[in-house]
Amino acid sequence: MFHSRIVFLAGLFAVLLLASLLIAWPEIRGLCSACAPVSVKNIRSTNFVHVRQAAELETIFGEEFRGTTFPSRVPRVYVRSMPHDMTEIEDTERRKQLFLRIVVPQVLRLNEAILADRKRVLQIAQSGNTPSDADRAWLASIAQRYGTTSTDRRTLLARLDIVPPSLAVAQAAIESGWGTSRFAQSGNAIFGQRTFDPDRAGFSPKEVQDPNFRVQRFESLMRSIWGYMITLNTHPAHSEFRRLRAQMRRQGNAVDSMALATTLTRYSEERERYVDLVRNVISVNALQRFDSHRLAEAP
Repeated sequence: MFHSRIVFLAGLFAVLLLASLLIAWPEIRGLCSACAPVSVKNIRSTNFVHVRQAAELETIFGEEFRGTTFPSRVPRVYVRSMPHDMTEIEDTERRKQLFLRIVVPQVLRLNEAILADRKRVLQIAQSGNTPSDADRAWLASIAQRYGTTSTDRRTLLARLDIVPPSLAVAQAAIESGWGTSRFAQSGNAIFGQRTFDPDRAGFSPKEVQDPNFRVQRFESLMRSIWGYMITLNTHPAHSEFRRLRAQMRRQGNAVDSMALATTLTRYSEERERYVDLVRNVISVNALQRFDSHRLAEAP
């Protein structure tokens, strides 16, 4: 009896300890709903990391981190938040390299998940068979996420597609000042997404007099990137972006970030000037090289 009680108490203590760890360090759960879309699978717990100082990333990524050569097979390491000392880094090139090593892997991971979903939709459509109950349920959930119906495959495929890494990185760099903005540092908001929902966590912009919106706060960088991708893939303001991307697919061409950038006149109040800025950031920083990069150790 005494032995059984000891075993029971030990088991209870272990359960409570694990629960406390899950609360304190949510990244050890692997994937939480605030980190990425629900379709992303098999992200190992060790792939999510917390850093406070930029120097910690040099330990994580190793010696190659200190150089400007970015490996074509990108490590599957996902940093949850920007280092607190990003604003203190005076070396512009080092700050940019740091930003790239944080953002690029996460863009690639989300694109990887989107392409897996897209492939499954195409396989179901091209099989010629009546979808199974499981496939119908899955299609319904994907269609709902992208704001359409499972029977409208044309619209679903136009929305269920990647955002070129070069475009995503350029916009994140512009909107966050290469990771130094108040919104990026305090709320993981590297795209400056606005929210008009008073119940959603966010920041009031100091530079706007009596704003009717706030900048949305995110629990992780990956969640911010996912929110940006969903915006481009579903919002009516970006229908031309999706139309041009779908045209590229039909013609068998690569998804061209420089061409797609021309459709972003409604992303910013600066309209054409914003388009020119995005294209310039892509060009000056040679960001299109990342469009052919892939994650290492594919699942």
